[in-house]
Amino acid sequence: KFKLLKRCDSQTTDDEPSEKDALQPGRNLVAAGYALYGSATMIVLSTGQGVNCFMLDPAIGEFILVEHDVKIKKRGKIYSLNEGYAKYFDPAVTEYLQRKKFPEDGSEPYGARYIGSMVADVHRTLMYGGIFLYPGNVKSPKGKLRLLYEGNPMAFIMEQAGGMASTGFQNILDIQPEGIHQRAPVAMGSPDDVQEFIAICRKHAAK
Repeated sequence: KFKLLKRCDSQTTDDEPSEKDALQPGRNLVAAGYALYGSATMIVLSTGQGVNCFMLDPAIGEFILVEHDVKIKKRGKIYSLNEGYAKYFDPAVTEYLQRKKFPEDGSEPYGARYIGSMVADVHRTLMYGGIFLYPGNVKSPKGKLRLLYEGNPMAFIMEQAGGMASTGFQNILDIQPEGIHQRAPVAMGSPDDVQEFIAICRKHAAK
């Protein structure tokens, strides 16, 4: 189970609050976080001054700071996405995965890890490095994740930890939302891994 939290600076107008006030780019976020439930209960939070992790201590009923100013690795060794959709992947995604599984430079192949919960998969990516992907495909060109309450808050956290978050062509936090439930492709994680994915996307787009 998980919960995504986010808050924007302010209303866009002086009128009564409306949907328009929520349709702001992720750059306007001032805080974002998520709660992760499992063998332990953890809250990961950023208020724009880095990323901190708090774990619940049941003995005292309080959350204790256990990780301060988390920084993601520049490059990881894990990729994370649902390969059950491989039949529908765009050629760029297929090529990227091929490079991770069969590297041509003699390096070790990446490991595959996919839980199926965005928060759990992104949290692991944050802790160990690598890349989390939920790209668009033939059936769902814009992917399945919602920009405002999935893509943006997690992108905010990832950037605060020194990572990157992109659609493959545009920084997620720079997208101007047009609807509350708008979807967007997602690639986020270690900066070198995300930049490699972006380069492949742009190469295929130029063909």
